[in-house]
Amino acid sequence: MEKKYIYIIMALLIIALSTFTFWMMNKDKQEPLVIAPSYSFVVSELGDVSLVENEEAGLKFVIPQGWEVTNDLLASFSMRTKDFIPFNDNLSSASVPKKGCWIGATVRYEKEGSDNDYYFSSNKYYIDNPDYLMENQEIIEVDNIKALKENLIIGEENPGKIEHIWIPINDKVYLFESDLFGEDQEECKTHFDNFLNTISIKKQ
Repeated sequence: MEKKYIYIIMALLIIALSTFTFWMMNKDKQEPLVIAPSYSFVVSELGDVSLVENEEAGLKFVIPQGWEVTNDLLASFSMRTKDFIPFNDNLSSASVPKKGCWIGATVRYEKEGSDNDYYFSSNKYYIDNPDYLMENQEIIEVDNIKALKENLIIGEENPGKIEHIWIPINDKVYLFESDLFGEDQEECKTHFDNFLNTISIKKQ
């Protein structure tokens, strides 16, 4: 596997695991959450629609029909197609498909202007200053809110891209992501675009 691909996946895994560990160590200290835990996302079945709501984060979205919820620690809330097969058996590649699709949703609590607002400030900067966007970035709208879209194109052995959607608003950073690799990546891209249209974020 290409070294660049391995390094990016390992970096994402380290961020996810370190954030989860930090939360576990501090959850009984009544300190503010850094990242929304998986249990704060509640799934309700409304006919053939699976609605996910995180009341504290002010977030709602719909799970693509026929998909399943998975706990891979790479996002606050993860979902995938039932035919999902990972590219390999490494934990760091749990979201990278050889077949099938994966989508992750994460909410970070970062008060703007505080010492802990790296993701908020960095993403808001590009949204507010589109002239400084890099080649792999563009501004889109999700639920009528400006968002930063990033595409990380990587891999020769398993070519594809990681797509990130960052939304800094209301002292929170919403991240929606999909790893578009494997034999179904074009279909997965369509699923991800349709998923983004179901997102509802509470405005203040």
